Amino acid sequence: MTDTRLEASRVVDARPDQVFALLTTPDRHSELDASGTVRGSRTHRPVTGVGDVFEMDMHGRDMGDYVVDNHVVTFEPDAEIAWAPATHGGDRGGQVWGYRLEACNGGGSTRVTHTYDWSGVTLERLLPYLPVVDADGLAATLDRVAAAVEQQPA
Repeated sequence: MTDTRLEASRVVDARPDQVFALLTTPDRHSELDASGTVRGSRTHRPVTGVGDVFEMDMHGRDMGDYVVDNHVVTFEPDAEIAWAPATHGGDRGGQVWGYRLEACNGGGSTRVTHTYDWSGVTLERLLPYLPVVDADGLAATLDRVAAAVEQQPA
């Protein structure tokens, strides 16, 4: 971790393909987000690769209701996914949210590492609000990811 990057990891009782399928389904992201800012998907389709954009309804204590366009910047099936949020129809703010997946315990479990990187933020108006979550918040989201994926049928 650095001054502009946080991460948290945990092992979940599910295969990497199961975790990846969950993370590539924006309709499930509000159930996974422990911060309470993600309200729901507007695009209602799975992410399929770098360059995809999925729109999300959001709510922030300081910003009220708003929409973000999440630009997929990393997509390695069953291994890693990351996206850079942008204002709806506008510029990316320089933040990147991601997940790395590593098979463990013979492939039946997955070490999931959730990352939040705001090192690319150049908009001065955003800086007072960063980071928008701490390492405990990332860990709480991982707990929700684990609960969601461990309830799915194998």
